[in-house]
Amino acid sequence: MNNRNRLIATAASFLALAALISGCAKDSKSGTNDAAKRYFDAWISIHYPNVQPNDMGEYIIDDEEGTGESIGDAETNTFLFVKYTVTGLDGTVSSSTDEDVQKRIGGYEPANYYGPVVWVRADNYMQAGVESAIKGMKVGGTRKVIIPGWLMTYDRYDTEDQYLKNESGTDCIYTIHVYGMTSDIYKWQIDSLERYTALYMNNVDSTSYGYYYQQLTAPTDTTTLPSDTTVYINYIGRLLNGQVFDTNIADTAKLYNIYNSSTTYEPTEITWGDDYSDLTMGSNESSMITGFAKALYGMKSMEKGRCAFYSYLGYDYSGSGSKIPAFAMLRFDIQLVADPDDD
Repeated sequence: MNNRNRLIATAASFLALAALISGCAKDSKSGTNDAAKRYFDAWISIHYPNVQPNDMGEYIIDDEEGTGESIGDAETNTFLFVKYTVTGLDGTVSSSTDEDVQKRIGGYEPANYYGPVVWVRADNYMQAGVESAIKGMKVGGTRKVIIPGWLMTYDRYDTEDQYLKNESGTDCIYTIHVYGMTSDIYKWQIDSLERYTALYMNNVDSTSYGYYYQQLTAPTDTTTLPSDTTVYINYIGRLLNGQVFDTNIADTAKLYNIYNSSTTYEPTEITWGDDYSDLTMGSNESSMITGFAKALYGMKSMEKGRCAFYSYLGYDYSGSGSKIPAFAMLRFDIQLVADPDDD
């Protein structure tokens, strides 16, 4: 097809889309999503005229079946490990956990996490359209599905018509790859930590559920620190895949490409207390996550250690921004150091 014919064909497609929309728009009985439904149906008729919708009105346009466990229709409280990319109908990427995609669209940030994330199949955790989109998939599979905007809601109804009458949103295209699934995310994390500590922490035993500590350098003084003490630390925070998400050491930040010129890199002040939950961090006395505080509270003067813990002792189901995903296990390398103001 030459350029002139391509131009004519493209123009004809848009004219057909406009005609479908404007022709239907004369209906005086217009509801909340009537115009959106007309546009969506017109777009589908032009781009995927031979694809049939599922019961919820979604269109699966590519489906590579996996060989692992199947995701059933009625399973709840199941945790899925997935990578995904979301685009609009025009192909513009709005969200992606894929590093290559982010680099291609200029959205890549070295400090951000890219890779499989945890999706929870439970009430109010997953949008109705996304939950419907993954039904029937198997672990190892990849599916590309067009989801109409009225299904991008956390509310639940029985039929597509009820969603149309009650919900609205933005049409999107999800590409989803399922890496794995489990019914018990914490047990899965403990199993992962057992393997991790065997490899990287001299096979240390957990001292409490989901928490592991390895002493790297013995303290210069074994006296327990009094509750009114102020100490200083250097630290490095990592995900278990090795990605550093935080540190107060300039050279480490530069090494892992997370250096920020507006950040002051120096030992961090820790105010002691009667229990690990009383410890605060920095001059503004910020609280800290439980696993980090537990490690600090067990340390003594000039000690260096490494801790790793499951997500319940960290940021759990919420994660922390774009650096720490939900249900992330964390590792910290910590060293108590001298007061930087002492000569």
